[in-house]
Amino acid sequence: MATQMAKTRPMAPTAVSARASIRHARPADVPAIRAMQQKSMWVLGGAFYSDDEIAGFLTQYRTMDDAIVAEGHFFVTENQAGRILGSGGWTRRRPGYTRGLGGSTATAALPTVRSVFVDPAAARRGIATSIMARTERDAVEHGIPEFTLTATLSGAALYERLGYLGQGSERLALNRGGGFACIRMTKRIDGGCVPAVRMAV
Repeated sequence: MATQMAKTRPMAPTAVSARASIRHARPADVPAIRAMQQKSMWVLGGAFYSDDEIAGFLTQYRTMDDAIVAEGHFFVTENQAGRILGSGGWTRRRPGYTRGLGGSTATAALPTVRSVFVDPAAARRGIATSIMARTERDAVEHGIPEFTLTATLSGAALYERLGYLGQGSERLALNRGGGFACIRMTKRIDGGCVPAVRMAV
């Protein structure tokens, strides 16, 4: 797995469709965001994890630390009816899930991409890429040169395509036994440009 830090430009502003838009998440959105994220984990993550692994992860770590919404760097994609189709953002806070990584917290001090999920019914329509574009642009505007993230196995291919480089495999310890496999990834966001996409929703 590559260990060199990616050096590509922040993702350019991403066009959205006339039927969907990206905005800052609000505290009132949290229940709907979490419901969408859990559905995404069960449906899209189900091809990579067992039911026991998903249930253990959702019970022990959840899909999101609610406090990141209040930081002001977390975004949602919603359609014209107000339905939340995607989420994601970044935080300076140490993610709650790091307690399950034991001593492996080498990138914990870096700003972290968090909780990028897409409603399964709207998957593969550019929503996650658009959320990441907004997230990277926001981070650069706040002087952040580099990101880390812990990717699920179902999300790793997206991040690789967007220029994130793997730094090693991890397993979040589960109280019920076993572990939840994931991949540490990093990227410099202060150079290069990833082409924008239009969401097909």
